[in-house]
Amino acid sequence: MSGLVDEYFFEYDYFFVICTMVWLLNDVYDVKHRAYLMSEKKMELMPLKIRSHGASSVMQYDERYTPYIEMTGLLPFIQLVSRPTPNLNAAAVTALIDRWRPETHSFHLRTGEITVTLQDVSMITALLIKGKPLCMSTDSEGWRQQMEALIGMSPQEPEVEHGGKKYRVPVGAPFTWIAANFAHCPEDVDDEVIQRYGRVDMWYVISRTIFADGTGKNAPWMWLKALTVFDNKFSWGSAALAYLYRQVINC
Repeated sequence: MSGLVDEYFFEYDYFFVICTMVWLLNDVYDVKHRAYLMSEKKMELMPLKIRSHGASSVMQYDERYTPYIEMTGLLPFIQLVSRPTPNLNAAAVTALIDRWRPETHSFHLRTGEITVTLQDVSMITALLIKGKPLCMSTDSEGWRQQMEALIGMSPQEPEVEHGGKKYRVPVGAPFTWIAANFAHCPEDVDDEVIQRYGRVDMWYVISRTIFADGTGKNAPWMWLKALTVFDNKFSWGSAALAYLYRQVINC
């Protein structure tokens, strides 16, 4: 009898949580998320526009990068995204995002809850889900000097406007700048140069795929910083899943 009572209260509590879920959201995300606007404000929203950056054919893969990329654990993923990607269904992706709940990191459908798990990430992307967490300081002070130490150069600083003010630029490098300077690794160069080009190639790819943003214009410095040491044994799959959760909240 006790088991039946416990089960009854569990089902009641679950039903209560689902019914009041919208009021448990963080206000910052709640008032901006599509799910809130549709369910509470009764707004009719159009499907999201799919913006897929892909790995791009501008940066040509060089087999000399392989040993260094393999050390990071990113080789299977980079080989995967270097191929043409399938067409994405904007309506299906939008329908999932509209049913996303930040409290549980899951999609609430009429048939129940589903979510993206680490196992899904591993099987679909071939990214490592075992290893050290991808945690590091996001302090950007002196990032140009650090970038020059890693890859030999950094983007030109913005020109000073009238009045002594500078243009605000992202902490990182434009994809166009990367492609113009690192698209082709020269022949007859030493291992240090090959490592430099291989590091930039990885930075370029993961900034356009795993950690893509809405602009599709810049590679953030922090992802190059994560590639300072090749054999850090990071759990890239865990970082990809956490980033995905964060991006879905911001839709």
